[in-house]
Amino acid sequence: MDPRIVIAFVIALVFVAFGGFYFALKPNGGGALLPQPLPPAQTATPSSAAAPVIVPPPPVAPTAPTVVAAPPPAPPAPPPMATPASIEAELGLSEHAELQALLKKNFNAEYNELITLAVRRRNEGVSDQVFGQELNERFQDIMRGKLKYGAGASMAAIDKLAANEASLFHALGTEGAAFCLKMLGKDNSPADGAPPESVQQLMRLGTLYRFQAIVEGMPDAKPVAPLSADEMKAFEASLAREGLNFKDVSSGAYLNNAAAGPGRPCLTLEVLHLAIARLAEGTRRKIYAGMFFLGRDK
Repeated sequence: MDPRIVIAFVIALVFVAFGGFYFALKPNGGGALLPQPLPPAQTATPSSAAAPVIVPPPPVAPTAPTVVAAPPPAPPAPPPMATPASIEAELGLSEHAELQALLKKNFNAEYNELITLAVRRRNEGVSDQVFGQELNERFQDIMRGKLKYGAGASMAAIDKLAANEASLFHALGTEGAAFCLKMLGKDNSPADGAPPESVQQLMRLGTLYRFQAIVEGMPDAKPVAPLSADEMKAFEASLAREGLNFKDVSSGAYLNNAAAGPGRPCLTLEVLHLAIARLAEGTRRKIYAGMFFLGRDK
């Protein structure tokens, strides 16, 4: 649930500096200066008159610029608290929008529990990655107890799911080869990053198509008969045409070929889907029922 609307707060800091001005004051150079009169007891003579001394004013030191420090930035406002309405709006704008509508319409009680959980986790401040993972896990929990109903879906709905699975295994065998064994439960080491977007998109579609098959099949759910002898022969012949044999398929031995490349087991699964896709409708339904829907509710 590849989940999540990220809200980023960007704070710009603006610094303003005020500078002072420097003024040079000069003495006045215009107009004549009169001689100073002598004291009354003396007689002034031209020779005894002293030349006036002009003392310039002292220089004025420049005023240092005044720097006004910018006030500290205001702390970012906390994000608004999540509500059922905000979570529904968030899902409606995400890649889960179609699945959201299906769950709300057909499984309203579980949907409301999902929204309640999502509100709580958002308000607890979990990361978007954790939120998306928990959302996807909740989708799987809702689906798990209902998978058996998918066997009653139309063949068109089941074939659409099967074609998506073939594309998923092709993607896991090529650009997503590093995740092939992890998807098959044969590699429990920590994942190095997320699968390619192509893989994530096909996985989301696989979840949606399973839910669509469940909704279609619920009114007409019934047990699925095993393959007949003739159907088994047709299945074995189709496998042989792709270089596979039923014994290896039934035991899972066909998946133990990772030595040929990390994505090889998933490419073999793609071939298996192609071998099944050419079988008659009744045979395909029985095989796909076991692959996708039956015995997978735990």
